Amino acid sequence: MSFLVDTDLLSLLERKRVPPRLTTWIQDNEADVFLSVVSFAELDRAPATHKASLAAWLADLRRKLAPATEELTEPVLVRWKALLADLKVKNRTMTCEDSLIAATALFHGHTVATRNTRHFEPAGVQTVDPLA
Repeated sequence: MSFLVDTDLLSLLERKRVPPRLTTWIQDNEADVFLSVVSFAELDRAPATHKASLAAWLADLRRKLAPATEELTEPVLVRWKALLADLKVKNRTMTCEDSLIAATALFHGHTVATRNTRHFEPAGVQTVDPLA
């Protein structure tokens, strides 16, 4: 099983005190963990009191995890548009960022690792909360 890590969990890794369960989960699943460029964009635009250190952390993370980063390719965006159409039929909504992460996971067959599992329910994507 492979996992696409949501922005909420990724942001916890930048903290001085990373939850031990998250550290263990990441270590146990390291070979199967992927990130979305959407999460990098979200973190890059996040308000922070320590912008310089956040920027350095993000640059290091991008470099280290480049092979495990899922891009927004045309096929992923086609899957996203199909997801949006499905959501419209169901009269459901998702944030743009969550719907892009969900579409990326659906396209690549990943499970979304997130604390916010309910955010992804409308997409029908499998989720896991590593801190539960």
